[in-house]
This record gives sequence, C-alpha cells and structure tokens, in this order.
Amino acid sequence: MDLEEILSHHRQMYINQLIDFYENRGESVKELLMELNVDDEALLFNLYRLDYVVKVDDELIIEELSPETYIHHSPISFTFGELYLELNPFYWHGCEFTIDKKFQDFERLKSWAKTYMDEEDTFQPDSNGLTGTIHSISYPTTEQHRTKFTVDLGTASVNTFMTLLHCIQETGANNVVISSFDLLN
Repeated sequence: MDLEEILSHHRQMYINQLIDFYENRGESVKELLMELNVDDEALLFNLYRLDYVVKVDDELIIEELSPETYIHHSPISFTFGELYLELNPFYWHGCEFTIDKKFQDFERLKSWAKTYMDEEDTFQPDSNGLTGTIHSISYPTTEQHRTKFTVDLGTASVNTFMTLLHCIQETGANNVVISSFDLLN
C-alpha cells in the first residue's frame, strides 16, 4: 500500500464514525466554525470547528466525537520527495506532526491552515453534509530543534493531508513523525 491509500483508510475510519455519530442526532449544525475569545493563541487563529451544535430550550449544546478506534499498524516509513516520513497509528481527529526542524516562520503552515479551515465557508458540503475542512490546528511549539503541532483533520480530504506534507517539505525539514502518541497513551 502506498501512503495515500493508508491515509485514505485512516480518514475513512473516522468519517464512518462521524456519520454514525450524526445519524442518531436531530436537527443541528454540523462542523460549525467558531472563534475562541482567548488571549493566548493555543490554536492557529483561535479558530475551531465544532463537530455538532444543537439548540435545546434556548441553550446551545456542543458535542464532539471522540472515536475510540483507529487503524493499528506498525510504524511505516515513506519518502515524500526529500522528506522522510514515519507514519505511526494515529487518530484522524488528533494527528500530531513532529518535525526535525525548528520553525522560524509559520507562514506556510498558517496559509495551509487558513485555506483548509475555510474561514469564509466557501467549501460545498458533500452528500453527507460534511464540509471537507480541518477542524483545528494547534499553535506549533518548538524545543530541542524540533517543531510539533497537532491537526484535527476533521472531514478534510487525503489531498489536504498531502498538501500539508508539501508545506512541511518546503520548510527544509528532513524528517517528520506522524502519530497520535498523546491520544494513544
């Protein structure tokens, strides 16, 4: 299997669980984009797409899907252009990227996030009502010459993931570890 096929399996597992999650719920708003009103930017742009929001008795109730299943596999190595990838089991909604380079400039990552967060809600929902957007991206942290950030890939496509790998490659990074170690432990 190539990288895109494996990513497609990871995505499909999440999408199937999300569709099942929505199936047992009434009229609501799916994938609502909100801006967090906080001073400390934990998420890029402080934007977050909620999985599900419903209004009950004039009160908004937020529900988030927290899948308990993921695709188990041994770490798999790939090369992506000049970039070496170590792909570990991961949750589509909590995919952590650890890069062997200390970022000096987050502009490529911010541009990618802004495009696929779809702040202007221009993406057309698919037949299941899914937007094809990422739901959040953490503000990158750097320590010991490494940069780390986590993406909730939401309903984004495998192509969106591949575009992120291009952005990482353009930083001059040599290695990236993809995982959900923080969620799996």
